[in-house]
Amino acid sequence: MKKKWIVPGMLVLVLAMLLTACDKKMMFIASESGSKIKASYKLFSGTDDKKVKLKNGETLTVDYKSKVERGELTIALYDPDGELVKDFNTGEAGSEEITAGKDGTYKFIITGEGAKGSYEIKFSTE
Repeated sequence: MKKKWIVPGMLVLVLAMLLTACDKKMMFIASESGSKIKASYKLFSGTDDKKVKLKNGETLTVDYKSKVERGELTIALYDPDGELVKDFNTGEAGSEEITAGKDGTYKFIITGEGAKGSYEIKFSTE
């Protein structure tokens, strides 16, 4: 009698885990090095991030490009306090110079919502 509930019980657990997952990445190919992050994907719903340590007054040069074939993609840089520093235009390429207002770890946050495409961010400090 107990054995007949094992398979349905396992199915319920697996479905619950799949449905509660926040990030969905399908055919997501990414690479990251010290000063570069890039990815291409068929489906990206969730977030990716890259941290960079800066000192007050230091200049961060950011070269970025992204392609959005479907869905939404946002790329933003936040300061150590979690305040938005720069929201980058997606679906295009560009370059920005940003001066750090304080010491600490800054974070690039890349967010996709049903997105298909790619992104690449390269940065250097002076």
